[in-house]
Amino acid sequence: MTPAAGTPRTRGAAVTLGAAGSRPVRSAVVIGAGIGGLTTAIGLRRAGIDVTVHERRTEPGRLLTGGGFMLWHNAFVALRRLGLDDAVAKVSSEIEFHEFRSDRGRTLARWAIAPESRRIGAPAVALRRSDLNALLLEHVGDDVELGTQCSGFTQDDEGVTVRFADGSTRRADILIGADGMRSAVRSTLRHGHDLPPRYAGYTAWQAIARLPGEDVVPSGTFFNLWGRGGLRFLYCRLNEEEVYWDAITSDGASAAFDMFRKDRRTVMRESYADWPDPIPAILAATAEEAILPIDIADRPPERESAWSHGRVCLVGDAAHPMTLNLSQGAGQAIEDGVVLAERLAADGDIATAFARYEALRRRRVDAMVRGAYRIGLLGTLRGPVSCGARDLFMRAFFGTFARKGTYRLMMDFEY
Repeated sequence: MTPAAGTPRTRGAAVTLGAAGSRPVRSAVVIGAGIGGLTTAIGLRRAGIDVTVHERRTEPGRLLTGGGFMLWHNAFVALRRLGLDDAVAKVSSEIEFHEFRSDRGRTLARWAIAPESRRIGAPAVALRRSDLNALLLEHVGDDVELGTQCSGFTQDDEGVTVRFADGSTRRADILIGADGMRSAVRSTLRHGHDLPPRYAGYTAWQAIARLPGEDVVPSGTFFNLWGRGGLRFLYCRLNEEEVYWDAITSDGASAAFDMFRKDRRTVMRESYADWPDPIPAILAATAEEAILPIDIADRPPERESAWSHGRVCLVGDAAHPMTLNLSQGAGQAIEDGVVLAERLAADGDIATAFARYEALRRRRVDAMVRGAYRIGLLGTLRGPVSCGARDLFMRAFFGTFARKGTYRLMMDFEY
């Protein structure tokens, strides 16, 4: 892989450590080649820092997996600072409406997204996770080393030594942990003692179905259905041929699934057989092997301590995993990478840059984590009375107060 044209490759920026006589920061190791890690690497390179990204997965194709997801306006504002917004827009489908419905097909709220896109100057889009990863990989290029699993690190006054499972090591001035919710960097930073993630009480069954036809699933609308019995269903068109979907099932619903005798596709089709069109058609068009169940978890802000220590800093899910309900996990990881790189370029020393990065990010991310978790609780309701009350609540508030509050939170950022 080679860097895309125009990617800055400046070497030797004089980012200092703050201590008298210490040498400038010229090198960084990033652990994890997901969205957060690759975005951080691109930002660090633009700041003039030499970067190597290490990823435990061994094959490039294994990085280019996953379903679809949404990137909201704030993610595009961040991507623009890296010069990547136009490239991402070309591999995505713009969302013009976000529609909330009940499992009986009744509209609960409908958000007009296009006017906000024009006002903000950045779109909201749906895209394949693999397409975004491929684009970011292209920009990082040969600086990604696969099959190198971090097993720990040590740091001193002069730098960080990262250890890998194969016995090799790499020395750098700073280390960035972007290796997900169960981060090896995070574990080492906390001396092997860390509270486990908080399981949210539900599973997301994610897939992409081959389903052409605007008459079946129209482009430009993200559909978000809330049902009885602890079931939800999200879907939107990615392109002319494909539809992305998420079936979200609470533990109460999943307990009845016969996963011993039935495959995932059969269980999903039976669970949503009575839901409105086109959900049965979407499930019928989905291959068994395309369905990936993911147990959803986060880390409550009140359990969190600092995101950095010394020369080591965390970004994305390694620092602040959140549930999927605000569609902000990827967006917040992108923001992390941009802010961290810009602070290292602007603030002059590691301690100041890391402290400023967390100060700029912590309040915003904590609010995202809490808000996403609370929304998810609404989906775990099962009985007709509680679900009916939820639907009334959504009809009364989601089109007005919830929409305004979401946009206020989404666009309240500082670089």
